[in-house]
Amino acid sequence: MLGVHEFSIAEALAAQVQRHAPAAGRVREVEISVGALRGLEPEALRMSWEAVTHGTAIAGSILNVDLRPWSIACSTCGRTWTSPVPFVACACGDPAPVPTAGDELNLVSLTIDEEEA
Repeated sequence: MLGVHEFSIAEALAAQVQRHAPAAGRVREVEISVGALRGLEPEALRMSWEAVTHGTAIAGSILNVDLRPWSIACSTCGRTWTSPVPFVACACGDPAPVPTAGDELNLVSLTIDEEEA
């Protein structure tokens, strides 16, 4: 089943890719970076990608999703680190360090197959 959240993200991403894709050539791969806070399921996003790109100039392109971990900062000791979960105690003993990043959603690259003359 396609997630509504993933579907709307795929629609917006497809529009962005179509704006940036060159007129000549075919988009073979699209790479994105997604922070944990976005709560996206990669497989649902890929299925949504296939659905929203069907019948378009970018149909058949592969969506590569790089899931980024949480970035955590401790106000007690100043330590920063990444974590697969947002709420974890710091090594210094602070029970409540703060998630500082993880909401990114970036179009990283497009791989284009150039059309041969």
